[in-house]
Amino acid sequence: MKKLLFLFCYATVALSVFAWSTSAKNEQLTLLLNGQYTDKLSEASEQLTELESEVRKVLLYRDTSSASEPLGNVWRLSSEMRNNLSSLPLDHQFSSEWMNYLTRLGDYADLASRGAIPQEKWEKALGNAAANLGEFTDEWSVATKDMFIGGTGPDEWFARMQGDVPDKRWADLGHAVKTYAESDFPLTSSEHDEQKKKDLKHIPEKPVSREAVIREFKDLFPDYANASVHVSESAKDAPYPFYHIRFQDGVRIGYADFTEKGGHLLSLLVERPAGEGTMSEAQIRERAGRFLEDAGYADVVFEESRENTNFWHLSFVRVDPGTGAKVFADGIQVKAAKDNGEILGVNSMEYIQKENVKPQPVKPFDPAEFFTEGTKVHSTELAYTANRELVQRLCHLIIATKEVGGKRDTYRLMIDTETGEVLKNEILH
Repeated sequence: MKKLLFLFCYATVALSVFAWSTSAKNEQLTLLLNGQYTDKLSEASEQLTELESEVRKVLLYRDTSSASEPLGNVWRLSSEMRNNLSSLPLDHQFSSEWMNYLTRLGDYADLASRGAIPQEKWEKALGNAAANLGEFTDEWSVATKDMFIGGTGPDEWFARMQGDVPDKRWADLGHAVKTYAESDFPLTSSEHDEQKKKDLKHIPEKPVSREAVIREFKDLFPDYANASVHVSESAKDAPYPFYHIRFQDGVRIGYADFTEKGGHLLSLLVERPAGEGTMSEAQIRERAGRFLEDAGYADVVFEESRENTNFWHLSFVRVDPGTGAKVFADGIQVKAAKDNGEILGVNSMEYIQKENVKPQPVKPFDPAEFFTEGTKVHSTELAYTANRELVQRLCHLIIATKEVGGKRDTYRLMIDTETGEVLKNEILH
């Protein structure tokens, strides 16, 4: 009896210590996430104010050469805001509409800077955008002012997002941005086709059940087999139907989105303390490739990688089976931890918005006749990219170098295989 009593007491103490340790780690992670979200939100608010200012500056000038700097800033700020907002657990409807608006605003500024849009057209569009951004800045301030005061943290964020009644502030913002997008940047016929892909209306597969999505989630991420999982469905007026999974497993907090049609992984974001990097880029690349194959994305190839202190960010692109060409518009981004290669982030939206590419003639191409003397071609391959009409065109993807004035530049060009038009020309740094 004494031994049993001793064992019972020992087990109770051990469980108490374990529970306290787990609670402390969860609290530490919550504080870390709260700090990260606060920083991202503050940056986004500052960028929104600066974005409005830069749009107004563009309208001072008559020609694109004078407006090149503010147009470049509009493109940069819209891109930076998308990066910040993508890492915040915001209302999905608002996030989708706002990301779409920022993308269109940035693309418009880029096209205007290259003379691809008539002046009167971009003047009108950006004039509307300046007025709407002014109104939106005020609405954004009201919606975000009390987000992180009074101890609000990630748990409260997720609770608000998954409540039965949507937060009216975010619903109003989402509707406002949608109205702005429709009035500021009306779609052309080719852009209507592009929008259908963005809305995922082209997926031919049948809807899957909530239970099937949970099984798929646990098959893809066996490490989270014992995690607490909460599944919610997208709102009825969402751009496309999807399942949103929030999960917690010890010190890990994360969420994942799956399409309702076919149950495909759209995105993943996991937050956990980072350990010391021990795995090489090649090992992590191999692990990421196996993960994508298991997720049903077997027709992609590795394209490039970037690193920071604790993570590798890897990019993969789809290969068209008919031509063997890379389709850069159909990409997947993967974030992996350096300490053990764990997949902590996935973005497969571009891949699921699959392009309907078409074969086209590949006329003979002689680099010696196309380039000036002294240009050295290092690699050639086939790849698809969009032209100004947003039509995907098959191109020769060429990496070349040329020495000018004692400096050697590296160029990345995409040349239409049928017309010979240079669709892209970048100097790599």
